[in-house]
Amino acid sequence: MSMPLPADDFATSGPDAEAFHLSAAWFETWRRAYLVPGTATSKIGGLPMIADRGKLGPIGYARFRAQTNVHSALFDIPVGEPIADGLFDALRDGRDVVTIDYVTGQSRLMAAARGWPAHRVAIRPHARSPMADCRMSYQQWLALRSKRARQRWSGLERKATGEIGMTFELLDGHTGLQPLLDEIFAVEQSGWKGREGTSIRDNPSDLLFYTEIARRAAAMGMLRIAVLKRAGRIVAFEYGILGGDRLFLLKVGYDEQFADLSVGHVLAVMHIRHCCGDPAIAWYDNMGNGMTPAAYKLRFNDVVDTLYRITLYGDTWRGRLVQYYDAGRDRAKRARDHWRGRSVQTT
Repeated sequence: MSMPLPADDFATSGPDAEAFHLSAAWFETWRRAYLVPGTATSKIGGLPMIADRGKLGPIGYARFRAQTNVHSALFDIPVGEPIADGLFDALRDGRDVVTIDYVTGQSRLMAAARGWPAHRVAIRPHARSPMADCRMSYQQWLALRSKRARQRWSGLERKATGEIGMTFELLDGHTGLQPLLDEIFAVEQSGWKGREGTSIRDNPSDLLFYTEIARRAAAMGMLRIAVLKRAGRIVAFEYGILGGDRLFLLKVGYDEQFADLSVGHVLAVMHIRHCCGDPAIAWYDNMGNGMTPAAYKLRFNDVVDTLYRITLYGDTWRGRLVQYYDAGRDRAKRARDHWRGRSVQTT
């Protein structure tokens, strides 16, 4: 189900120090993990940007892009940073194209972008994040699920915590952080991600990022790692970081030995129950890195927040060429979606 999104629900709340995903600590860690040494970076109007080259076929062009990738949460102008009147021109200065990803429709950056010249700016959906609304009580949240889901989750939890003796814990990393990370990374690698070589441990950059960002978040009181244990061993985990009033779930995993018990679902429900009782958390954000969220994430959502890509085109022949190309792709996609929709209606 979905609900309307009040304009102030997803804006960064509180002082900038509370918005960990927009802090210097976050971006310093991100750069250490993912930037090739020597890559040019700059901060423009509070926005950490990368200067590099893009390519359209054989044609290269000068580009600015946000310091984001699939491991990012949200991107925005920090609350403590004023929105510069000349931000549009500052971003485009000397560049053919500027791309900024992971921007919410209710962010400060989006508010600024909507006032920029429409003939030089494109705002496109980039990803969708399913979220559980934790501003209500857990019983209210649970009542919004289907009867079938409520019965199934209740039965699974009784079996996990009763018959099998599993226990729920929420850890903040103040003590024993490295052994905790070692264990949850091993759990993730033991499953399909390990078989496909896409687990955190399989990528040195990811291992550096998720280890260091956990240390920094723990030091700032922003780390939340929920675990389900059996006989003292972790069988499922949710690795989260609090940013503003959202709990971003950066990684989740479970021991496939307990797949029949759906321990990942059991842990999610128990974690949401805890979040509903935590006044610091308004949203349990499953995060999304594409336009089609994983089906399991949608089982717990109350809203799906759309994240956008903002593209600025320079007043250069290369900038105009990329803009024409992107506009053509947009028209082709709309036509494809239109005819797919007609095909579905006639079958």
